[in-house]
Amino acid sequence: MRIAYMSLEFPPRIFGGLGVYVDEISREMVCQGEKISVFTLGDDKLKRYQDMDGVEVFRETPVPIRDGLEVFLSPETLSWGEGLYFLLDLFSLNQLAAARLMENGPFDLCVAHDWLGLLGAMAVKREGIPMIYHVHGLETGRSDNPNPQLVALEKKGAEVADLIITVSEAMKQELVILGVRSEKVRVCYHGVDAAFFNPDLADPKRLTALRKRYGFAKDDVIVLFMGRLEPVKGIVQLFSAISRVQAEHPKLKLLVVGKGSLESWALSEAKRLGCITLVTDFLDAEDKMHHYALADLCVFPSLYEPFGIVALEAAAMGKAAVVGAAGTSGLAEIVKNPGDARPTGVHVNARDSQDIAWGINLALEDLDRLQSWGKNARARVLEEFTWQKAAERTLEIYKECIG
Repeated sequence: MRIAYMSLEFPPRIFGGLGVYVDEISREMVCQGEKISVFTLGDDKLKRYQDMDGVEVFRETPVPIRDGLEVFLSPETLSWGEGLYFLLDLFSLNQLAAARLMENGPFDLCVAHDWLGLLGAMAVKREGIPMIYHVHGLETGRSDNPNPQLVALEKKGAEVADLIITVSEAMKQELVILGVRSEKVRVCYHGVDAAFFNPDLADPKRLTALRKRYGFAKDDVIVLFMGRLEPVKGIVQLFSAISRVQAEHPKLKLLVVGKGSLESWALSEAKRLGCITLVTDFLDAEDKMHHYALADLCVFPSLYEPFGIVALEAAAMGKAAVVGAAGTSGLAEIVKNPGDARPTGVHVNARDSQDIAWGINLALEDLDRLQSWGKNARARVLEEFTWQKAAERTLEIYKECIG
């Protein structure tokens, strides 16, 4: 098959889990013998066309017709403020990408990755190309005050698409609540590169250097948070929980890696609490892997998490995790609770800092048990969460879509 992806993110422009997914699944699809073309955002510094490990990449630089288009926009849309410029850029990108897709066809299938690629995908759907809407998240979950226009666009995309793929059973239920017919939705988990995220490959000298860099003693217990410093990631509740954890585990150190809108607040709180190390530097893949290896336990207390690739990376590194499991949480499907036959961590209500503290304390009360949970986590990754398995399942859905 020749498959087109509409995605705002693709290397070197990766802002989050969406970009990681499109990059990884594209390369794995090529390994499976499929032809993948990604239509994505460009700029003056990037080539308009590039072959990246067998993946065709078409990049477009938006040229939005802002002055003329604003005349036709509703007062609600004009109220977006600076966000309006992003929206108009997105309109332009999708229009250019759809036109270029048609010029470089034929394609058997077009896949829109989140609402950001829906406009172009729906355009080529009108030209007779089958379309899948791949839902990585929804506006109703991303925002405390969902934009009704984006919600309407997501609903429209779900109606127009031939099939919908989403990343967890939790997200499927959210789509059904939105009004999408259950029989139209397919669940396909992401994968992780377990050959790279491998605890056996961690360099002891680099781990020693990291401990020295952060001032950690040999007997300190390291709890790692990796992710965006945003309210939805539960970072406020996590910081609130740490004093309760340290009361039971005085050698605990919380290592926080990420950037985001709460960065200044997090820096101030880290100084006040004293046991938190905040890292806002960019980490390349090797650095990221070694930060996982440094940890005794990982914690991802997201309030809303459609899937949670960081939990897979941690699991691949043989690390147990405490995860937010209330509401829409793919994390709850990745991590198995202590009552499971092969536990890999602890589920908590991330909106409750006391529950986060309880979960971390439970995980840390027996370090030998914690290591066994980590071994279970890596075993589960190798069994269920490789990119090969993700690609095989995804291809089944693609073939179902085009008949």
